[in-house]
Amino acid sequence: MKFVKVSVFALTLALFATSCGSGSGEAAKTDSAAATVAPAPAPAPAPAAAPAADTTKKADTTKH
Repeated sequence: MKFVKVSVFALTLALFATSCGSGSGEAAKTDSAAATVAPAPAPAPAPAAAPAADTTKKADTTKH
């Protein structure tokens, strides 16, 4: 009976090791249909900046 338990443990360990991969750095293979994503729409153009307050006027320095 002990031999059966050890055999089951060895098979489980082997299955775990193969599911983790060999560590070769390859990416997991996925379904190509699932990986296809529609491109994001282009962002709307930014509105033109509003002109600043009239900064070309001379400052009134006569009032205190």
